[in-house]
Amino acid sequence: MDTQRPNMARMYDYALGGKDNFVADREAVERLFSMSPENRYVPLANRRFLGRAVRHVARAGIRQYVDLGAGLPSQGNVHEVAKQVEPDAHVVYVDNDPVVAVHARALLATADNTVRVVQEDVRHPAKVLAHPELERLVDFAEPVCVLFVSLLHGITDAERPAEIVRAFTERLAPGSYLVLSHLTREGHPPELVRRKEEVFARSN
Repeated sequence: MDTQRPNMARMYDYALGGKDNFVADREAVERLFSMSPENRYVPLANRRFLGRAVRHVARAGIRQYVDLGAGLPSQGNVHEVAKQVEPDAHVVYVDNDPVVAVHARALLATADNTVRVVQEDVRHPAKVLAHPELERLVDFAEPVCVLFVSLLHGITDAERPAEIVRAFTERLAPGSYLVLSHLTREGHPPELVRRKEEVFARSN
């Protein structure tokens, strides 16, 4: 674990008021907040959106969830929200960071066999979709909710994000849901965007 380099998952954890982060993560987040003080509210707003979206989807009868780029467990995780509505909901969290995956498994150790953490990179959809744990818990012949929450802005255009999304949506049965949130450059000066991107580029 490189604690000297900011990590996106730990940065998000700090921004949400969590404790699973280090000095480098906190300093990176504070740099972002200093550039745009209103950014301080973005992580919480995004987390609340996640909760509302999952609650809506669960009330629509969806019992299967794939949370891509899930990051570290926090308050109001997908399985917690979904199971409030549908106790038998199946949830697979996917993240490419090995440290995040190990830590997430430890934090979710008390969850039952309907919740799993898969260490795979969303930029390789075929590997994600073929993972044994995902195949065991998720039946794509039935409706599924796939979540790209605060993820795609971390994928470059060269990595073909539209094709990544398509690889997952093509597997979805009728009645499925796609939940997506994304940062925007609109309304932000180019120089400010560049400085923020530099902070993200120095993280892993």
